[in-house]
Amino acid sequence: MAHFSNPKTRAARNKPSRIRACAPLASAATGASSALPSSEKAVLPLGALMLAVSMAGWAQTPPGSTADAPAAASTPNNTLTPVTVIAPRDRAAQTYQSGITSVGKVPVPAKDIPQSLTVVNEKLIHDQGKDSFKGALENVVGITFEAGEGGRVGDNIRLRGFSAAGDIYQDGMRDIAQYNRDLFNVDRVEVLRGAASMLFGRGSTGGVINQVSKQARMITEHEVNATVGTDGYQRYQGDFNFKLEGDAALRINAMATDGEGRGDNAGASTHRRGLALDYRLGIGTANEFEISYYHLNYDDKPDWGFAWLNNRPAPAPTNRYWYGLDSDFQKDKADALTLSHTHRWSDGSSLKTTVRDGYYSRSMWATQSSFAAGTTVANINDNTVVNRRTNAKAGEEHHTFLQSDYLTTTSWFGRKNSILLGAEYAVENSSRSTYPSLVTAKPPTTAGNPDSTGISGNLTERVATSFKATTLGLYMQDTIELTPQWKLVGGLRVDQFRGDFDRSGNTAPNNTPLSRSDSLLSKRLGLMYQPTEEASYYAAWGTSFNTSGDLYQYDPRSANTPPESSRNMEIGAKWELYGGDLSLRTALARTDKYNERNTDIDTANNSYLLSGQRHTDALEFEIAGRITPQWDVFAGIGFLKAVIDKSGSNAAGQAEVGQNPGLSPSRQATLFTTYRVDSKWRVGGGLTAVSQNKPANSVTTDNRAPGYVKADALVEYRINAGNTVKLNIDNLFDKVYYNTLYRGFAAPGDARAVRVTLTSKF
Repeated sequence: MAHFSNPKTRAARNKPSRIRACAPLASAATGASSALPSSEKAVLPLGALMLAVSMAGWAQTPPGSTADAPAAASTPNNTLTPVTVIAPRDRAAQTYQSGITSVGKVPVPAKDIPQSLTVVNEKLIHDQGKDSFKGALENVVGITFEAGEGGRVGDNIRLRGFSAAGDIYQDGMRDIAQYNRDLFNVDRVEVLRGAASMLFGRGSTGGVINQVSKQARMITEHEVNATVGTDGYQRYQGDFNFKLEGDAALRINAMATDGEGRGDNAGASTHRRGLALDYRLGIGTANEFEISYYHLNYDDKPDWGFAWLNNRPAPAPTNRYWYGLDSDFQKDKADALTLSHTHRWSDGSSLKTTVRDGYYSRSMWATQSSFAAGTTVANINDNTVVNRRTNAKAGEEHHTFLQSDYLTTTSWFGRKNSILLGAEYAVENSSRSTYPSLVTAKPPTTAGNPDSTGISGNLTERVATSFKATTLGLYMQDTIELTPQWKLVGGLRVDQFRGDFDRSGNTAPNNTPLSRSDSLLSKRLGLMYQPTEEASYYAAWGTSFNTSGDLYQYDPRSANTPPESSRNMEIGAKWELYGGDLSLRTALARTDKYNERNTDIDTANNSYLLSGQRHTDALEFEIAGRITPQWDVFAGIGFLKAVIDKSGSNAAGQAEVGQNPGLSPSRQATLFTTYRVDSKWRVGGGLTAVSQNKPANSVTTDNRAPGYVKADALVEYRINAGNTVKLNIDNLFDKVYYNTLYRGFAAPGDARAVRVTLTSKF
């Protein structure tokens, strides 16, 4: 691998759309850009496309976001020096690599983050035709999916075997609300693995998942995508960006999606609508303001799969049919308003303050299906009785977050120090409701001829519980350049978390109020060795904690139980190959939860004992980028070994010791690659492979979902400069597989789907 000694040489080696630089964005830099020639200042704000991201860090820096980055020098009227960037936004010119990422709260190349990072960017999402958060995450090794049980609905994710339901973020702010997320306003999805409470507060044992929203840019350009497909699928998506007078811009994203779910009776369905507005003022100046609004609602007939049979997913014909009723529904809504202000000083320092206020609601009346008692694999036929029971729940959430981050660079003791100082204040209100008068029994049906005729029921809601969580977090981090090749990262965070649980809507004795307050200290330490610009080696250690009220509920014992603690140790390497066009990453990590709650009781304090312990060992390899000018690739393979080391003292707890905790398959792999045949045609495809898996929270059962390999395909034709047509075939060979598991049932993955998308840019 060649080592380029200066920015000008490096820029010359790259195509216009792949400009790379030697420094992070000006907002995090020292102001060194003012010492460079103007031609190099134009390159500097893109400084991050250089990196060899995590091999699952594959995603190009969002078009325009780097182009809008301000220069560091400021003029007397407090307006930053204009920056001219020559870098086409055309998606075809991008690769699957990641560029600058702020998942670590500091905008840097992925190679400067001493942790495993995967980025699923806009190009990969578009090429694969993904439309859901879950669909994008299927590209990430180490992630599995749990059904929305335990009182939850919406995205329910496991990362390296640990629950990440409370570790979902949007633009660096917690997005814990219960809803199924759509990608219509997502520029990229960033997955940072390993304990990260120093950066994010409670949770993050297995890592965090951050959605980066699309942002207004200083250019007028628009894109419309229209997709039609099998099973009545239709999706219409518009992305409209307007450059306004002066230093302002407006971006509007809108989406409408309709489609039928699996099953020959085509009863399950989705109907989604979304709108996102982003207005920026003062782009490229010392004071930038941004206001954005996000709305998503969907009216679905949910598919909750089928109960296990003989410790395996129920066999055919259950994968071919939906056993719900026409009266079933899942109606969820998300509305969030975000305001932010960024002030930049002439020395490169910046202060960004953001406030978000979000309202979320959900209601569901779904069907869970199982065979009648006495059914075996041998006697299943079309007339076998299928029993159906109700799964009904509702709730509302109101979250308010205030976050402020100050970035600066200084020199202490002759060493460059990049400093992050931050504060976070959050008020999270969540209520859960029941349908106390809903007593209508759902009629049984048959396996081969399910009847979906709807029924009526009294769907009057009653609030059963409400939870208020208040968090104050203060944190600081310093990245010290020990030598030009060695960097040391260290950080501390203090959190004060209080939870108040009102259970007055429940029946006695479960109607008394509960509360708890905790103070926590989180730590992070990393060492990076970067002998060349193409290679980075690191060792890292970090901690995390999980309070009893992480997911907005207590019981009388958990309200007296201190937080669980975890730590992550990791070594890894990141390389850039082929002159920076291809990124390669590998990592070896161990995550320990060393004082896990178990069923044993501390009778003196009426609390759960923190005597449980479990760990996950992970080995990962990832690659992303461009092998030749025509050939793009995004691939990863991961190996997990998850083990329960200690558990409760009773027989059931002891039986868990040495077992896999579930939703942590030993092997996962993903591949997606495309090849441009000529100026008109591009072809591609990919594979998703997962070894045998089992549900979480059922450690000693024998329920197992078999491993699988699923294939996808892509053909794209470029009509002219502004229009392309794309054919996606998902699950090319119509493989029956199960990728959403819970201890009571398993839901199959999508059957074969064919979709055609017309993309127009103007």
